[in-house]
Amino acid sequence: MFMAQYRYGFGAQMREEEIAKAQQYNIDASYKDLCAVCSNMRGLTADEGVQYLEAVLDGFPVLYKRWNKKLGHRRELGGKKGRYPQKSAKFVLLVLKNAIANASSKGLDGLSIVHIQANKQAIYPRTLSKGRQFRANYETARVEVVLAGKKNEKLLTEKKEKAAKTAKAKEAAAKMVKGVKSEVEKKTEEVVKETKAAKGGSGTVGSEEKATEKKIEAKPAEKKSEAKKEEKK
Repeated sequence: MFMAQYRYGFGAQMREEEIAKAQQYNIDASYKDLCAVCSNMRGLTADEGVQYLEAVLDGFPVLYKRWNKKLGHRRELGGKKGRYPQKSAKFVLLVLKNAIANASSKGLDGLSIVHIQANKQAIYPRTLSKGRQFRANYETARVEVVLAGKKNEKLLTEKKEKAAKTAKAKEAAAKMVKGVKSEVEKKTEEVVKETKAAKGGSGTVGSEEKATEKKIEAKPAEKKSEAKKEEKK
């Protein structure tokens, strides 16, 4: 199945080596809530963004600068309007952690959120059942995050050392497996040879016993035939 590829809305001229990106689409959440969460995270560092989203998941309200008609005022926001979009905060946190992982794989340090936004993606028209004309469309959204940082040589060297250690451990394990297999094969060959030798010796002994039994049976028959010949004479 062909998956759509969406371009990032980040147009600043920066090196790809100093940028880490992440996005998620086909999100089953309100794009308005996602936009409100993202607008409160612009300019924060990556760690501060994670802390903010975890606080929202724990019950801290989110400031709504748009789509806030007849919205309640929150004491935590200094009397400003806000809500508790925990479902949207979960999706944004997943995308942010993915971007942080991509940055760590590049060896970037001192990460800051350069770009974060949410958009409406698709609208699937739906109507209620039983012929009712009320529409309840199914809308999806997408989120994208861009982090910027500087290369940290320590992180890169540590990752290289870890990769070398894992490779050495894998080689040692492969050698151990080969040695065990060779030993098992040798032992099986020895056991097979012993069993064949034992079978061959038992066969000769059995044939000799059968021959002696035949000789013993033949002697009384010879005696009977000689006795009959004497009677005839």
